[in-house]
Amino acid sequence: MAHRQRLLERHVVASAVPTRKPWWRRKLVIVPTAVTVLVAATAAGQELLPGGLATQATTVSCYATVSFHGDTDVVGADGIADPAESCRNVWQSTGRNVPSELATCVIPAGAVAVFPSKDACRTLGLRPFMGISDKAREFAAFQHETITAVTADHCRPREEIIEIIRQKLDAHSLQSWRIDDSGFGQPWAAGRPCAGLAFDHNKSIVIIVPDTR
Repeated sequence: MAHRQRLLERHVVASAVPTRKPWWRRKLVIVPTAVTVLVAATAAGQELLPGGLATQATTVSCYATVSFHGDTDVVGADGIADPAESCRNVWQSTGRNVPSELATCVIPAGAVAVFPSKDACRTLGLRPFMGISDKAREFAAFQHETITAVTADHCRPREEIIEIIRQKLDAHSLQSWRIDDSGFGQPWAAGRPCAGLAFDHNKSIVIIVPDTR
């Protein structure tokens, strides 16, 4: 499970189309440190924490219940503009009853999450969402531009993909990030030059993922 989670943390949702996550991916946002923070916050009397800025602005998680263990839909970066409305649209499209008042919170990992209860942030010991940080906004722009540039011709030579990524990193002052072109643990097979991108936020790595289909 630990290995699987490490792989999933590198996955990026590159469009605004909501996707239903299988059960083993719905727990991606939960890490041991996050669990510790949540337990400590709720044990302290479930006080409402000060609002905070999201430090990750590439996805919005729409939780079906006031829990990290229920069904979760994920919306791409376009959902950041209005997270609650984005999740409301997702839930309505699946026929789920949507409360009139939702809660948009910042989870310990820094990402945005929406829950079907106005008191969810207090209940879970999370900070209410107050917008995104400048750093998160800059990275979201970098990610969008890079994915757009690479997918315009994702079967170009690997050297060209690397150069595109480097140019985008420089343009967005992300020189601390590095590029992993090792093939995500898979060989670059002859006749299969096509590739996609993934992003490891914890290690600041852009990963070139070969398309082996």
